Amino acid sequence: MYQFKKNKISIKQIAKFLKINYTGKDFYIESISSLNNIKNNSLLFYSDLANTEFKIADNAKYDLKKLEKFENIALITNDKIRKKINVPTLSSKHPRFDFYRVVMEFFSDNEFKSGIHKTAIIEKNSIIGQDVYIGPHCYIGNDVKIGNNTKILHNTCIYGKTEIGSNSIIKSNTTIGSEGFGFSYTGDELFHLPHIGSVVIGNNVWIGSNSTVEKSHIDQTIIEDHVKIDDLVHIGHNTLIKKFTQITAGSIIVGRTKIGKSCWIAPNSVIDVGCEIGDNCIVGTSSLVRSSFPKNSIIVMSPAKFLRKNL
Repeated sequence: MYQFKKNKISIKQIAKFLKINYTGKDFYIESISSLNNIKNNSLLFYSDLANTEFKIADNAKYDLKKLEKFENIALITNDKIRKKINVPTLSSKHPRFDFYRVVMEFFSDNEFKSGIHKTAIIEKNSIIGQDVYIGPHCYIGNDVKIGNNTKILHNTCIYGKTEIGSNSIIKSNTTIGSEGFGFSYTGDELFHLPHIGSVVIGNNVWIGSNSTVEKSHIDQTIIEDHVKIDDLVHIGHNTLIKKFTQITAGSIIVGRTKIGKSCWIAPNSVIDVGCEIGDNCIVGTSSLVRSSFPKNSIIVMSPAKFLRKNL
């Protein structure tokens, strides 16, 4: 939740911050650029990987030679690329990560400061930590606990017995702690099965806009520390998502699912009810997972199949 901040800083200061050896001429960086919109006196990055952790290639292709037409630009990239172009470079094993470290340090500011907007409804029995931001038209229920430095953005509703840790971000129009979709056919009607459990969300969690997290039937729906969830994601009741897993846009995690540590769930995937995914797995785009898979699996297709080990 950041906004651009004007600044002027030398390339040698940036190199020092990143602990990268730079011996070229010094000059000032005044902005940041993408490779699609290059500006003079700016910092850029290039990596041929969209995701370094899982070695996922970037599909976009760029003519890096065009960088040589611009003045006072610097590129954060790897040694292989650095040798092919004649522009000032900062050599990095993780160009994307180091670029955004610089953005965070020198060229961005917090967009949402702490505070509760006057239109938010906070029930009296809720517990709100220090330096929390709660945006316009949010609803925070009676049994909700929110940790320090967490941000709840506009139009978000948090119900039931829900606990959210510190330094987490819940983006706009998201619903957490609502009843799950559980019905039993009695012969003449569909009887709703009450969900009377809770939701536990850890520290440093990110949950995107227009997402839903259902409370459990009896026990807990658990999202552990450092989990990152994209926009338009559904997390069903009694699900367990372990640390450092990333779930991308449009995915549906059905009830009673277990997803291990450090997994990558690609866009529009469905993990069916009761399935278990081991640690360090990749689920490919639009996969329908209807069975369990062990750790270090790359899982693709619909219905999903084991492709190979994730080394």
